[in-house]
Amino acid sequence: MKTAKEILMDLVAIPSVSFMSNAPVIEYARKFLPSKHWTIRKYETRDRSGTKKINLVALTKNAHGGTAELALVCHTDTVPFEKDWKEAVHPALRKGNLYGRGSCDVKGFLACVLASIQQIKFASLGKSLALVLTADEEVGCLGAKYLVRKNAFRSRYAIIGEPTGLHPVYAGKGYALAEIVVRGREAHSAYPGQGRSAIYDAARVVTRLENVASEAASRESKDFDPPHTTVSVGLIRGGTAKNIVPGECRITVEWRSIPGQDPEWVASLINEELIKIKRAVPELNCEIQILRLEPAFNQRGNGALVKRVEDLTHRKSATVSFGTEAAHLSSLVDEAVVFGPGDMTTAHRTGEFVPVSQLEECVSHVQKIIAQICGASRS
Repeated sequence: MKTAKEILMDLVAIPSVSFMSNAPVIEYARKFLPSKHWTIRKYETRDRSGTKKINLVALTKNAHGGTAELALVCHTDTVPFEKDWKEAVHPALRKGNLYGRGSCDVKGFLACVLASIQQIKFASLGKSLALVLTADEEVGCLGAKYLVRKNAFRSRYAIIGEPTGLHPVYAGKGYALAEIVVRGREAHSAYPGQGRSAIYDAARVVTRLENVASEAASRESKDFDPPHTTVSVGLIRGGTAKNIVPGECRITVEWRSIPGQDPEWVASLINEELIKIKRAVPELNCEIQILRLEPAFNQRGNGALVKRVEDLTHRKSATVSFGTEAAHLSSLVDEAVVFGPGDMTTAHRTGEFVPVSQLEECVSHVQKIIAQICGASRS
């Protein structure tokens, strides 16, 4: 049997950035799912570039009608990494931490799950267990959404892997993404009066977006840090050459809504500001395109699973300010908790890592959760 650390070393060495196929990760995980104990269904899709993606639903043989008592859910893709970060797919151990892309988000949790299920004594399994592996979480939770459309499984409880420092998470913010397109008129930069700079106009728009961020921050939820909906301009792209008055500029803006708040509220605030600026500057031409509107996740009112994980881990339940698959899978599971080793602040950057001690502790917790909910003992 492999330890979680050994499994994670293997997983990190398998690159699975979202633009790549996740099939190698799925095939690696299948080695821990012998057919005598598991019924496996694969849901294949193709992304916009035609790359094959696989979502896997594995159910123990005692499951009936695609329903499990407990589902362990984990996405299999990662964000990109800098080419000069050699450890990204060549994992390294230093000072008790395991470094590599996905070590924290979220192959660390997957390694803990695989290490746990290989030790199940299946003859003692009183209630059914599911392992659900999804594709393309990092680019819009696309795999989870696909499984929902297919009604691929159902579960009473679900543990959804994300780096939470082994705190059970009962709520998370939503996620929205939009692009504001500002159009000007190209001209030779020696004669700027013959054109209209889309970048100058975009600067006026960005200033207005600060008003939106301030308004969004005025409605607080003290359960979160930051305690409000956040608005951020992440990208500005405009112009074609240094000596051409730019004819177009694109502004990418995102916001993360607190639970109970309609994510379209911020979109309406942005629209209001665009209307104001057009009135003040009639020549300005801009429009907003909404790209994503992801719901928030909140299970505070249904906390039996949260309480169970609190008792096991001796850690207080918490919230997170990032989006997860929990909001999308809510129609398939009665109660979900987001949980896993690592700290999200170390993810999505060069030098991503997870503490090995948290991997070992997570395995113990996952084994106990399976034992308590499904009645399984260790082999």
